[in-house]
Order: sequence, then C-alpha cells, then structure tokens
Amino acid sequence: MNRTTPNRMQEHWETVRPFLQREWPRLTEADLDEVAGQYDRLIHKIKRLYHGGEEIMLEAAIKSKLQRFFNQVEKIN
Repeated sequence: MNRTTPNRMQEHWETVRPFLQREWPRLTEADLDEVAGQYDRLIHKIKRLYHGGEEIMLEAAIKSKLQRFFNQVEKIN
C-alpha cells in the first residue's frame, strides 16, 4: 500500500524537521512549529518564503524531495 506524502510527513514529523531545514534553510524553528506536521501548511510556508518559479513546479519539487526522504527513512526503520 502506497501511503500519501502528507500522512508520511505526520508519521515522521520529528525526523523530517532537520531535513526540512537543510533543504529549505529559510524555514525557522517557529515556522516548523507553526506547520506542526501539516503538509498543506508546509507547502504554503515554503512557497511564501521562496516565492519563485511556477507554483506547480515548486510544489512538485517539494513533494519529490519529501518522498525521497521518507523512502530513505522507512528503509531504515
């Protein structure tokens, strides 16, 4: 069964936080506290902080990075 990225993000929230800050260094601890594991909030926050490029392309890139990260985390566990 293929789980969705939003569900995976909530499941691995504490593990994904450092990854998010490495990938998108403008994200602060306060931003991540505000996001609180919610995928849609994260996408909105990154788009707002980086406000560049086509929104669809930006969202696809974010989702792709997250999926690769979760695949790695879940192989370890």
